[in-house]
Amino acid sequence: MRITHLAAYTGELHYDGTAYAFAGGRSYQRFTSTVVVLTTDEGLTGVGEVCPCGPSYMPAFAGGLPACLEELAPHLIGEDPRHTTRLARRMDQALNGHAYAKAAIDLACWDLLGKAAGLPVHVLLGGRLMETLPLHRIVPLADPEAMANSLAAYRAAGFRHFQIKLGHEVEDDIAMMRVLSEDRPSGEVWVGDINGAWRRDQAARFSKALADLDLILEQPCASYEECLSFRRRSHHSIKLDESLTSLADVQRALRDDAMDAMALKVSKFGGLTPSRVIRDLCVAAGIPMTIEDAWGSGIATAAYAQLAASTPAPCLLNTTDLHRYNTTQLAHGAPEVTGGTMSVGDRPGLGVTPDLDRLSGPIVEHG
Repeated sequence: MRITHLAAYTGELHYDGTAYAFAGGRSYQRFTSTVVVLTTDEGLTGVGEVCPCGPSYMPAFAGGLPACLEELAPHLIGEDPRHTTRLARRMDQALNGHAYAKAAIDLACWDLLGKAAGLPVHVLLGGRLMETLPLHRIVPLADPEAMANSLAAYRAAGFRHFQIKLGHEVEDDIAMMRVLSEDRPSGEVWVGDINGAWRRDQAARFSKALADLDLILEQPCASYEECLSFRRRSHHSIKLDESLTSLADVQRALRDDAMDAMALKVSKFGGLTPSRVIRDLCVAAGIPMTIEDAWGSGIATAAYAQLAASTPAPCLLNTTDLHRYNTTQLAHGAPEVTGGTMSVGDRPGLGVTPDLDRLSGPIVEHG
């Protein structure tokens, strides 16, 4: 089997809410998603998706994706997509960095591998270990009343895991968390996500004031070094996200005992091929993970859900249903959501089909 053609398309995703806001004054309502379709000489097609969460969240820019794909595409034509590690190395040799662009191609290769084998990708990643996946819901940064209303609505819909965005003045966030926790049922998992916006002293003040509250703090400071310093005096468990961008970063965090959990965003690390290694490393170390992505429609959700479904339950903190954060869908066959859980099917590959009527392009085409 050989890749004979690469085409990339774009689609606009609109947030199903007032605004997706988080610390640092960052707020988005629209996201540009890029969908890559690989075609082979055997007539099979594979699909992958990457959708940066705005230009200021991570080093991933939707406007830069076409240029990256133009650079990578000539190195892929004629290659066997089933050899995912070989293809990942070939992309690294062709383009330094830009893991998010490589991720869309990598996901399409895994989709092709599954279709060629007649197996869902979770089988190829180790086998199904979870029938249903616990979902978290993000409570965007807003005024306290709006956040309380969002939390109540998600709870009523069956969610029991919540990622609460922080980023007001520290004292205001402390007061808000006190109010939100007044009616908190037992057994809920809360993550307070600062998205790297606080200094160490601010994070320490917040954690000390809420020492009695069962809470995980996610990425309290911008840099790895600041988060490590704060962890040594935190009253809460620490989850790392933005400061981990490579396998080497994760290895360092494990050596330094820098985290109690991590967010494994598949596109940030370059797709399923490197994410599988990181997942297995964290499983061996006993580190629970939120397996997800920065944003996306049903294709992105299907990809990380395959990885989540093949992860041992004790090491899957939760995942999320990103495709349902949007008012539009770019694919058919996304994982099914029931209340606060999600499940993946047994269709070969990623199990999704892009809706080309909702996509523009191709913006890049080779082969």
